[in-house]
Formats: sequence, structure tokens, C-alpha cells
Amino acid sequence: MDLKILKELEKNGRMTHEELGKILNISRPAIHQRVNKLEQSGIIRGYKAYIDWCKAGQVLNALIFINAKTSDFESLMKKIMNIRVDGLTIEECYRITGQWCLLIKIRAHNTENITALHDEILKMDGVTETLTMLILSKMDHIVKSKGE
Repeated sequence: MDLKILKELEKNGRMTHEELGKILNISRPAIHQRVNKLEQSGIIRGYKAYIDWCKAGQVLNALIFINAKTSDFESLMKKIMNIRVDGLTIEECYRITGQWCLLIKIRAHNTENITALHDEILKMDGVTETLTMLILSKMDHIVKSKGE
């Protein structure tokens, strides 16, 4: 049941306990108790808004693969996450397996922002190369409310 609750809240974190109870055929007090338990245990760490970043001006999304020779990937990842480029947001940074060492997901206003990020990344000790893929489209798992 907890996994069903989590799946529904992942779709719509603003859903009321009453709405959740109706979907899952459980009373509102029972849902309230289970959600509280999930929050207290740290399984639910918070709720967030889903933003249309294109409407906010960051129209480009990209994945940047990075190769590096370092024994301290955690430090390198923190340095990458702390890079500041106007018009660009680094959303996530992953250490990955395979041909590449790191993967970052970004949003940007334009390609000049991405170029500036590349310049900053390539200045870092140990970074040997990058590969960028622009994201052309995305399929969200967000379920819109009936009024949208």
C-alpha cells in the first residue's frame, strides 16, 4: 500500500489525503497515518513544484557526459555543481559506469550558456573530455488534473 501511495504522490504531490484515499479505497485517516509514517521515516523527503522551464526562459535541456582522471570524484562532482553560468542551471550530477565517468543534466537559455559551462568544466583538473547531447523532447509522467 505504501508503494501505491508513493506512486500517486509522485504524480501529484499536492493531492489531498481525501483524494488519495478515494483513489486507493482507503479512509482519509488511514492515508494520513501512512503518509505521516513515510514522512517521518524519510522516505518522503519533501514535495516540489513541476515547472515549465521553457516558459521561464530556459528553453534548452542537455545531458553532458564527462571523462576525468581523478581519485576524488565526490570533490569533482561538488566543483561541477558549484559552477555558476548566467542563464544556465545544473540540475543533477551523477557518477556513472561505462565509457564516461560523470553525467550532468542542465537547462539553459541558449547555446552560449552551454559553451561557457563547457569552458569552465574543461578548466578543471583531471577533466579530459566532454560529450553533450541536447534533449529534443520529453515524456512526463505527471498526470494533469481534470481541469487542465
